[in-house]
Amino acid sequence: MEKDHKKILSCFQTTFDELFLLESIIKLTKESCLDREVSSQYYNLPEEKKRHLSEERNNYINMLSIALDRVKNLKDINTIIEEELGCL
Repeated sequence: MEKDHKKILSCFQTTFDELFLLESIIKLTKESCLDREVSSQYYNLPEEKKRHLSEERNNYINMLSIALDRVKNLKDINTIIEEELGCL
């Protein structure tokens, strides 16, 4: 039983490691989009293309924010399961 418990806890740690890595990747990508949008990097595009690029970036920023929320939810769920497992 103790061996199974350690194996399960090891899986939780691996899951947390993966979630933290995923969270870092999403944050870096979001920050890159935000930096380019805030600094108005449009690469000498015509106004219509600039507007389109800005809308596209904002859509990506919004989707990345949603993804970060989902990662947080998964981390919270994992924490609850891990705590409940410790009570068994």
